[in-house]
Amino acid sequence: MVVDDEPDVVDLLSLMLESQGYDIITAYGGSQCLEKLEHEIPDLILLDLIMPDVDGWEVLDRIRQNERFKSVSVVILTAKQLTAEVVQKKAPYIAEYLVKPVTKGGLISAIENIASCSRELKEFTDAAKSAGVDQATIDRYIELDQQVGTYKRLSTSLIQTFTKRRLETDGSAKNTMDSIKQLISLRERDLARLRAEIGARIKAGE
Repeated sequence: MVVDDEPDVVDLLSLMLESQGYDIITAYGGSQCLEKLEHEIPDLILLDLIMPDVDGWEVLDRIRQNERFKSVSVVILTAKQLTAEVVQKKAPYIAEYLVKPVTKGGLISAIENIASCSRELKEFTDAAKSAGVDQATIDRYIELDQQVGTYKRLSTSLIQTFTKRRLETDGSAKNTMDSIKQLISLRERDLARLRAEIGARIKAGE
């Protein structure tokens, strides 16, 4: 689903995606997006932030509060860099964010990466279930996988937000980045350990 209050942007993004074989649902504003979600649930939503009726953040909040479509991946489209505060607050709820103008290559790459990661996670957890791995362990693996993705997105976003000079001179900015890097390292270590344990169970059951 492509959501933007500017028809030209919706049409352009739709053409980019349709040329790659994607089926597109269009929504010209936040309200229309929420209305269409009641009848059609897409695999992914490209969501503009600045819209006059219901802005992108409000739409995102409503999506995440609705049991029917809260798990749909959302890619934020924005004409400006997000602030560090916003990134830290919203990163757990978005799959990616792209700065306008969006190139076809950048758009397709982001979507394919999200789809690939989702497929890999599903295949691994399905195999774990078949091997008799308990649901609590599987849920923990999914949680860690999502956390690693979240913190990596947060790190990338903050690098784009903080200039190199600011990172060198602003102690607070540097501490934030160092903390994020440490969290990524810790979560990746825990994820790798759990993946190895589950992988051994899967192999033993083959």
